[in-house]
Amino acid sequence: MIFAIVLAFSLVAVTFTFHYRVLLWLGLNTPKMNLPTQTQVLVIVVVLFLTHIVEIAFYAITYSWSVSSLKLGMFQGAPVGDAMSYLYYSGVIYTTLGLGDIQPEGHIRFITAMEALNGFLLITWSASFTFLAMGRLWPWDDSCTGRIDGQTNSTD
Repeated sequence: MIFAIVLAFSLVAVTFTFHYRVLLWLGLNTPKMNLPTQTQVLVIVVVLFLTHIVEIAFYAITYSWSVSSLKLGMFQGAPVGDAMSYLYYSGVIYTTLGLGDIQPEGHIRFITAMEALNGFLLITWSASFTFLAMGRLWPWDDSCTGRIDGQTNSTD
């Protein structure tokens, strides 16, 4: 049980560090790419999407290792035995979708719970970063600012 807890928190630390480094890289390097600002936003979104896939894969590899080598538990329900099944399960948990067609048993339940919280935090961190990047890079028109032809819409 202690090993499952240490493993889960290690995964959280690794994914937080990885995510932080990707966000730092994006923040420092997308302005240097000499791309149109809207394309910079697209680069940010694609890189963050791929970052989440890598983080899901970290957990999928850990689930496979935890079941086959560490004997920390097993899965019930739909069969889980190949790489795609572990990726599917990890993606369902990471995104907090929680379909329930695969149920963990044993100490991997704790890893599953930590992945759901971790995924939720990392997804919202990415959303916040994207929101700030769009605020800086996206060419908002006057309709979004409440101005029409340089005049305010209010009757004040």
